Amino acid sequence: MRNRTFKIIFGFLLLAALGLVASIYYYNKPHVDVQKSEATYVLSAQNLIDQYRNNETDTDKKYSETVIQVKGKVFEISTLKGNSVITLKDEGLESSIICHMLPEDNKRTLQFKKGDEINVKGICTGYLMDVIMVRCTLVD
Repeated sequence: MRNRTFKIIFGFLLLAALGLVASIYYYNKPHVDVQKSEATYVLSAQNLIDQYRNNETDTDKKYSETVIQVKGKVFEISTLKGNSVITLKDEGLESSIICHMLPEDNKRTLQFKKGDEINVKGICTGYLMDVIMVRCTLVD
C-alpha cells in the first residue's frame, strides 16, 4: 500500500514538473519576425474580406496566426499607442482590414494618402466585423 501511494505521488509530481517546463517554454517562445518571414498567402483585401464573410470558421482556421500579405487601398491612417494603424478598405464596403504596424514603419506609413494602393504583410488574428492584422510591415 505504501509503495503504491509513493508511485502515485511521484507520478503526479513528474506530470506537474513536465507541465511547468512546457508552460515556461511556451511563455518565453519568441514572436515570429514578420519582416524576415515569407507570407504563407498573398491576396487582395477584397478577397480576404469576402472569404471571411462567406465562411468565417474555415477562413479563420486557414489564416489565423499565419503571416499573410494583403494588397489594398488605404482608407485611413491613424495612431494607437504611438504606432501607426492603416485601414484598408474599398469604397462602399462595410468591412475593412485593420493593420497594426510595427514601429519601424511609422515614418513610411505617414507618407501615404487615402486611396493609395499598398502591400502589407502581417499576422492575421481574426475577424470581428473587420479583419485584424498585427505586427504588420510594408512590402515594396
